[in-house]
Amino acid sequence: MNEYQAASWGAMAKKYNLKQNTYGPGTGYYFPPHWSNGWIVEACPAEGLFVSSAWFTPDKNIVHAIDVQKPCLLIFCIDCGNITYSQQGRAASVFTPMTHVLVNPQRPFHLTFPKGVHTCFTSVLVFDDFLQPFLQTRNDSPKISIEDAKAWETEHYNTSNTMLILEQIRWALRNADMPLLAFEGMVLHLLCSIARNYPVTPERRSSRRNYVTWENEQKVYSVKLKIDENILQVPPMEELTKIAGMSESKLRLSFKNIYQIPLYDYIRREKMKRAMQLLSADHLSIRDISERCGYKNASKFAAAFQDVHGITPSEFRKAFNL
Repeated sequence: MNEYQAASWGAMAKKYNLKQNTYGPGTGYYFPPHWSNGWIVEACPAEGLFVSSAWFTPDKNIVHAIDVQKPCLLIFCIDCGNITYSQQGRAASVFTPMTHVLVNPQRPFHLTFPKGVHTCFTSVLVFDDFLQPFLQTRNDSPKISIEDAKAWETEHYNTSNTMLILEQIRWALRNADMPLLAFEGMVLHLLCSIARNYPVTPERRSSRRNYVTWENEQKVYSVKLKIDENILQVPPMEELTKIAGMSESKLRLSFKNIYQIPLYDYIRREKMKRAMQLLSADHLSIRDISERCGYKNASKFAAAFQDVHGITPSEFRKAFNL
């Protein structure tokens, strides 16, 4: 097994003796029946590139141990589940439902999937060896190398356009209806979209009214963390202002100046991103999803979804044959 394969889900499947079969242009790995008949579909469009989609509920903790030296990054779009990232000498962290980017520390690390927790995700594993041939042939190459990815923050890759590309990868894998070359294009599109979101250093604001102190920035960050914990059950404004220790007007102004988006617009955008994931669950009706997102009127939900994503919920489902 080479270093590329050692980081792939195929390595974990081999460790747990999962059954495997050819699935479209890739491979399907299947969990035993007592593990809720879960599966992982993985394709390798090119050397140093893996795209995957997974759905399983393990009956015990399962661990994907990765120890590779080649520079690479792993992009996770998690629909449900909590994946624990751990590395010796560092505090463990949990990847919750949203998009996460993990740059290979080039030291051994583990991804743990807890017993009894249903997990559903799409992932992209990219090695720098895959990217460099594209970048070396261009004079205007985008900032998408593994070294560049070390500077990315959640606001750069947790966006509607990146999620839509990850959804396209997910359904192309599950429907097994795309040639391998298409995945190379989708991954490059994904990385370029993230690079486009990466901002240049902003000019300092001249107005004192728009200045946010370091202390207040930490308070607003705590508010954002609370909102992100469960975007479908955002605490009322009264609770958010208590967390921030500031008035509603000051919280709104500080949030906008830090994140360049009004607080309520941020909440709506994040809800609509979660709604996109929920639309992939074909047992839920659009009315069900609108209620989960806090909309009593399905038409208002559809209007908000279209305003954020540019398409209606129905059009999104039709696009992926749902």
